[in-house]
Amino acid sequence: MANCLCCNKKTKNGDLYHKKCIKRLFGTEKIPVIEFKTSELVPLISKNIGKISISGVQIKASVALDKRKNLIEIVQSGGTHILKPEPGEYPRLPQNENLCMNMAETAGITVPPHGLFYLADGKLCYIIRRFDRDDKGHRIHVEDMAQLMDLPSDSKYEASLEKVGKTILNFSRRPYLDLIEFFLRTLFCFITGNGDMHIKNWSLISDRDGNYHFSPCYDLICSKLYLPGEDESALTLNGKRNRITKLDFNRLAEYLKIDKKAYNNVFSRLRELKQVFIEMISDDDYFGMNDDMKKLLIERYGALGM
Repeated sequence: MANCLCCNKKTKNGDLYHKKCIKRLFGTEKIPVIEFKTSELVPLISKNIGKISISGVQIKASVALDKRKNLIEIVQSGGTHILKPEPGEYPRLPQNENLCMNMAETAGITVPPHGLFYLADGKLCYIIRRFDRDDKGHRIHVEDMAQLMDLPSDSKYEASLEKVGKTILNFSRRPYLDLIEFFLRTLFCFITGNGDMHIKNWSLISDRDGNYHFSPCYDLICSKLYLPGEDESALTLNGKRNRITKLDFNRLAEYLKIDKKAYNNVFSRLRELKQVFIEMISDDDYFGMNDDMKKLLIERYGALGM
């Protein structure tokens, strides 16, 4: 028995992936091949795109599957997926993100298909399907909170979670549902030690009629494992970024006028998943920071009185 490199659940006969996971991610049951190494990524991106897109220290490449050759290729246009290799500064970051996204999906949070894949040098990279592109690579209109709030991109930490919630309320065509998911994601990020959920990591999708709804989540990681001195929240919650308690989430729910029953349901859902999350972390054969993340998770649950 082995664990699937996408969903991390058990597979049969030692397979690396479930066929359904590969099909969900790429539209085919064939496991794609990556012929380039980590060291070749920067020159390949530079050659094919002309500039390198780096968020922090992590290189991101726009890629697509050539189904005829069954190869993952870096593309200048028509990309359907994003590929993230392991940064030298932060070991196992692809595994970290894949685990956090699987935990989020378990909590009922909307996530795009994603998984871990081997580069030619044997190192794992993280690949996620782009929700801002359709199956043919055509653009789907997405705006992050910096755009919706009309803030400069370099001020991505200069906002509050209350303002993000209000922006969702002002723009969404299904504000009640999106506010509940926003609250769930906010609580989930706190529990999993994600201190880097700035305003560009919250987005809304616009349909052809100009109606907005919450986008699937992205860039979910346990950043606290790498930056122990980092703030608990990238954006202020109840006027603070640290020493956050359940009272601060109470105030957020009150400010956004979230129904008391819905509020209690979110807490109940995450409370019931505590042991499930611990088991998911323990069962992840590829992560390698299991004990540290379990300790952090338990501490965060304790801060919320759960």
